[in-house]
Amino acid sequence: MIIKECVITVKVGLHARPANEFSAIAKAAPFEVTVGKPGTPLVKANSPLRLLTLKAHEGDTLNIAFATDDEFAANEVFEKLVATITE
Repeated sequence: MIIKECVITVKVGLHARPANEFSAIAKAAPFEVTVGKPGTPLVKANSPLRLLTLKAHEGDTLNIAFATDDEFAANEVFEKLVATITE
């Protein structure tokens, strides 16, 4: 498992549209992607509703976990995910 960290910089945070885009990318990944705030349980990133339960706002840090040992593949997905929540 590979875990990466990022900070949300979009004004709306991980709200409806970013959550839909984020979950679509997670669904397309060839491995499971989970996400959560530091110190909280991770949720499956393939569900916009689960992402909304994080109540992640601008300035919040997210931990994104990838169920793979392939660093290159995880980085590719990470870059796409981060693009949905950063400006």
